[in-house]
Amino acid sequence: MHLNLEPIGIIKKAVNKSEILIYSDFEQVIRNIASKMGEGAEAGQKLLIIHKSGSKKSSDGHQVRVTKTTLLERKGNLLTVSKIDANEDSVIDVRIDVIA
Repeated sequence: MHLNLEPIGIIKKAVNKSEILIYSDFEQVIRNIASKMGEGAEAGQKLLIIHKSGSKKSSDGHQVRVTKTTLLERKGNLLTVSKIDANEDSVIDVRIDVIA
């Protein structure tokens, strides 16, 4: 089965962390996550990031990865998370890890 998924954001590598920029059209995703976490409970929250590799050397370009990470900070629609193995990857979804 082949699904065409529209990205909601992008992952950028930083020095000792990664940044996930959620596009302004999809800010509702951030509001939903923030409402489930509660006020002030953001830092340290475990997240699952579903992303499609932006790398040309990845298998066939149609695979998605699920990466577990920790939220360090949120400023609007920019999520700063612990370092993950992704750069220029398209973000498909962001979820709270309920098993954490």
